Amino acid sequence: MQSRDHSHSKPARFARAGLAALAAAVLAACAVQPAQHADLPAAVQATAPAAWRIDAPQDAVDARAWWAQFDDPTLDALLSSVLSGNLDLQAAAERVKQAQSITTQKHAVLLPQLDFTAQGAYERQNTPPPLGYVKEAGAGVALSWSPDVFGGERLDLLAAQANLVGQQHALDAVRLALAADTASAYVDLRWAQAELKILQDNVSIRQRTLQLTQDRLKYGLSTQLDVTRAQTQLSELQARIPRAQASIDHQLNLIAVYTGRTPESVAQLALAAPAPIPAAPAGVPQWLPSEALLRRPDVQAAYATVQQRAAEVGVARAERYPKFSLNLTDGVLASSYLGLPTLTDNLFSAALSATSPIFNAGRITADIEQSESRMRESQLNLQQTMLQALREVEDSRSDLVSTAGETQQLRNAVTSSEQALKLANQLYKGGAADFLDVLSAQQTWLVDADLLNNAQRERALAAVALYRSLGGGWSESGDVVAGGTGTPASRAAAS
Repeated sequence: MQSRDHSHSKPARFARAGLAALAAAVLAACAVQPAQHADLPAAVQATAPAAWRIDAPQDAVDARAWWAQFDDPTLDALLSSVLSGNLDLQAAAERVKQAQSITTQKHAVLLPQLDFTAQGAYERQNTPPPLGYVKEAGAGVALSWSPDVFGGERLDLLAAQANLVGQQHALDAVRLALAADTASAYVDLRWAQAELKILQDNVSIRQRTLQLTQDRLKYGLSTQLDVTRAQTQLSELQARIPRAQASIDHQLNLIAVYTGRTPESVAQLALAAPAPIPAAPAGVPQWLPSEALLRRPDVQAAYATVQQRAAEVGVARAERYPKFSLNLTDGVLASSYLGLPTLTDNLFSAALSATSPIFNAGRITADIEQSESRMRESQLNLQQTMLQALREVEDSRSDLVSTAGETQQLRNAVTSSEQALKLANQLYKGGAADFLDVLSAQQTWLVDADLLNNAQRERALAAVALYRSLGGGWSESGDVVAGGTGTPASRAAAS
């Protein structure tokens, strides 16, 4: 067996390759940085007021599972089912996985790529000089690397990490919105069931009133006009029952879809049996405006977009600078022909290439300007998101405070109207009151009962809206506390 070496001083070539890598590392000091922007705590402090404009009772409630404050086991079980089976939530979780995969891909670009190569051939060669059948076999390795001298690839990775953080907060936002929407649908369901019960109770009362007027008519104690009025009032009330039942069905269907089921499977949720509207908690979390903003997932997601856009500005700027590529190959090739002993070649090659833009008709400058504009847009969106968040909290605090006094006053009104209705019926039976007095008392009781039912609904919905506007305390992707939120890279690593 004979051997031929074409390496031509392999150690010297390795030395030159090492020097090239060292030079690339030295040039890394010139790496492009992401665009400058304020961190989230600073942006929040510049926007948030020192205190809320609307005073509300404070309480040390835990907003992480805020629905537990309603003390409704059925609501607790329903939200547990929704958060485990909702399809929108599962789709948002898949978007997080996609962002994680993109981050892994961007990180892989920074590292060398090592491949194994192999080849084999058996062929007849007739070209002069004729060699007859030639057999060749070889194997080797190939190393390729594009050193990120000016930081463009690292900034691309940073943008992917910021996008991952944003998707994680978007998942939190979907979870929060889903929990709030489900709780609101549950409140509306209980309100519709209470509305139906009020109507049915009033129908029973007016049926007895109609029977009473008919009996009195037989004995000449009443007039046909009274009977007609009683029948009219009863028919008008009965006409409202189908619409009330339809409202119940609509809410049941909506809740079924939230749980990831078909509307036909709503019976599995055990919600058809009427129950009271859940009572809203008396107090609200003891959070300052700045704390509330830092807890909101939409604010966190908007800031992650700012970080992503800042990194993309650096990526665009890095296009101005040269790009380098290093390729190393080494292997063995064995050849045999004309019955001669097998010849072995040791193959090695090293190549360092560089490309640099010279003329691109302003494309790179336009890309930089576009990325800078997108970053400014993201900062404006962050500012608008924080302002909208503050408005939502103030509105919900105001609604919660106003409905507290209204609900109590309406309870007193319902108690009074019930007593007035009983008294009017007794006086009418004894002939001491006109039938119009009975109709007026019935209408007053119906109106007051409807108003109380609506007020209880509005108060419960205000509490749901408040917890939603406060961010619900979600921290599935990492705890969010006032004073610091961490970098996209650290969050991506933690996830």
